[in-house]
Amino acid sequence: MGRLAEFLKKLPTPSLTSVLLGALILLQFPLWFGQGGWIRVWRLERQIEVRETENEARRQRILELEAEVRDFKSSPRAAEERARYELGLIKPGESFVQWAKPVAPASGSLKDPPKKGDARP
Repeated sequence: MGRLAEFLKKLPTPSLTSVLLGALILLQFPLWFGQGGWIRVWRLERQIEVRETENEARRQRILELEAEVRDFKSSPRAAEERARYELGLIKPGESFVQWAKPVAPASGSLKDPPKKGDARP
């Protein structure tokens, strides 16, 4: 044990400032990086914000669905209207007619031969 005592005597003695600074660092480490540290709290707060945003979107969807349910309960034609609009259903004996706007022909198509007086490159 004589060698250990000699080794310890050769080490420089720390000043009071360095001892207090070391103690401060040791006390701060769990505050910042521990299980309940500031960094973990910051991450958890970000996760809470994300979840709250998702929950708000879900609340809006629930309100929309509740409105649809009220509509179906109050109006007997609501289900029929929805089936016609979303599924394209028709009653027996009905004829389905769909009107569409005409599409303008593309310029320079092969279906339109050049006329006299047209200046095409």
